Amino acid sequence: MNDTILMTILVAANIVLIMFLVIPSMLRQRRERRFAEALRPVGSDASPRERVYTPATALVDDSPAPARTDTLTGLLLPAEWTRILGDEDARIRRYGRPATIVLIELDGLDRLVGALGQGAGNRLIPAVADTLSRHARGADQLARLDVGRFGILLPETGEVEAVNYVERVRSACDLWLESGLISLRLAIGWAAPPVGGTLADAIAIAEERVLAEVGRNVRPVPASPAPAPRPTTDLAGWPTTA
Repeated sequence: MNDTILMTILVAANIVLIMFLVIPSMLRQRRERRFAEALRPVGSDASPRERVYTPATALVDDSPAPARTDTLTGLLLPAEWTRILGDEDARIRRYGRPATIVLIELDGLDRLVGALGQGAGNRLIPAVADTLSRHARGADQLARLDVGRFGILLPETGEVEAVNYVERVRSACDLWLESGLISLRLAIGWAAPPVGGTLADAIAIAEERVLAEVGRNVRPVPASPAPAPRPTTDLAGWPTTA
């Protein structure tokens, strides 16, 4: 009788051991096998030489996105501005809507940098960019095209209407630009695309007008004053002029 009871207890203990140790281990191994199958490369059922492995770069692109804005001014970089101009050109062709390009050159920047150093230019350029941005609308696209050159796309704006923006910017900048130790001015050119033309044509026209303004902004160097007559004295010792 005692042997029967003992045998029953041992069988029950083995069953409990199987339930709490063996079965969970089997389930864990099954989950791990399924997880490994889910991670198996494409074509893993084929032979090792025939397997096709998907590169990691095709799944996740970790390459940094190209920069869109200038670090000094926060304005668009030339490449991004050019891309936006392409989109605007397509819109103009499709709907026939107006747009104007404004080019602005900081005339005299090279003289400022030559006299006071690059730091002076780096302090001035963001101030000009901020003025251009404050007088622009939300839809306008501003870019820094070169060291002291800026480009502005004015959508839904004809060449005549663009004068309002140009004059606001000019009056806001010229007063404090001319008051410094090195006199500077804005040379501004603007143009809308000609009939049947593109924004690239407008840029070419605006460029010619900027160069014309740069020529007008050149100030003649004043001639050296004539030397004052040298004083002499007469026989009585009174000063006279020669």
